[in-house]
Amino acid sequence: MTRILISLFTFLLLSASPVTAAGCPPVVTGNGPSLHPEGLTYDPVRHRFLVGSVTHGTVSRVASDGKAHTLVDDQWLITTMGLAVDPHRGRVLVTNADLGRADRSKPETTRAFAGLGVYDLRTGKPIHRVTLATGPGHFANDVALAPDGTAYVTDSISGTVYRVTPDGTATTLVQHPDLAQPTTGGWGLNGIVHLGDKLVAALSGARKLAVIPLGDPHHVTTISAPIGAPDGLLALDRNRILLVDNTAANRVVEVHTKDRWQTVEIVREVKWPDKAPTTLTKTPCGAYAVAGRLDVLLAGGRSDEFVLRRV
Repeated sequence: MTRILISLFTFLLLSASPVTAAGCPPVVTGNGPSLHPEGLTYDPVRHRFLVGSVTHGTVSRVASDGKAHTLVDDQWLITTMGLAVDPHRGRVLVTNADLGRADRSKPETTRAFAGLGVYDLRTGKPIHRVTLATGPGHFANDVALAPDGTAYVTDSISGTVYRVTPDGTATTLVQHPDLAQPTTGGWGLNGIVHLGDKLVAALSGARKLAVIPLGDPHHVTTISAPIGAPDGLLALDRNRILLVDNTAANRVVEVHTKDRWQTVEIVREVKWPDKAPTTLTKTPCGAYAVAGRLDVLLAGGRSDEFVLRRV
């Protein structure tokens, strides 16, 4: 009887989990009504991917069959970009912006809003709605989470990194001209990761990485390397980062530093079969990247399909 119960428990666990140590699908074909997710994270408690939505401003769980089930549906959210799970505090953190392609887009908020929503990881109920900036020239893109629950949010236009404490108090960590949107086009700050005593962020338009010491955040340095236009970042450890290059090269790149992020070298490059990948997340099976068919959306179309693919 004990053996039967253990086998039943194992079966239920594996069948409920799209990503476990025992079952690691190389590809999960997601399906949700014109979700177009840009952000991706993983809930290690429920063994579910979580995706945002450029169009609907929601957060959805993705089950083993790829079907998206809405977790967060808050009218305050316009476009949900970067996501981070805080399993120790039972929270999911969501950046809120307006790309002008969402159901709730308005002229006065398009590229003119930056916010961070904090929601219960189990129920999706709101815990904090934090408005970081309003007015022309603001776009909250990604969020990195420190072990103490502090969140760091990038603003892709103004070149600002905001700091939000676990109680929802927001301050400006740094605003720097090297982090702002270039006049030549492309985003400024994009993806961001927390690496102990520093933050490393993507500068898409400048095609560089930015290093921001938390002890002296105004001492911003940049790293040049042949990494294309970096979008989402994923820290593998304090010396290695995976990044998405969503130029025409369409690839995922692993970079390594030997000098505490003064320079980097490319140690791995994976050509990506899906168009327009954006962000990455870590799971028990390794890293996955999302391609939310943003190429279709930005061309004026809609798609119900998105792809989660293991790196």
